Amino acid sequence: MDDQTLWLILGGGLVTFLPRWLPIVALKNARIPIWFQKWMSFLPVSIFSALIASDIFFWEGNVSLNILDNAKLLPSLVTAVVAYYSKNMILSVIVGIVGISLMVWVL
Repeated sequence: MDDQTLWLILGGGLVTFLPRWLPIVALKNARIPIWFQKWMSFLPVSIFSALIASDIFFWEGNVSLNILDNAKLLPSLVTAVVAYYSKNMILSVIVGIVGISLMVWVL
């Protein structure tokens, strides 16, 4: 391994570590208002929803809301129903993977 590769790996590690570490150090002893804590608790859910929604509704480069054209809509709906009623993450993931696989294979 040459020096340039080593510096690239170390620099990449540093720029991924610092944005995670600095807020922890800066806010370690800070008093954060309750309303802000509640608001921040919704961020992971909203970011995850945005990522998932953009993947579900786009099929072959276009927005497709037709279940017959978009192989991801029906399995996503079934997975959401299974997740809501079962509250079981592993079962939901399995249903989602099997559903997407079957729909892509069929279409």
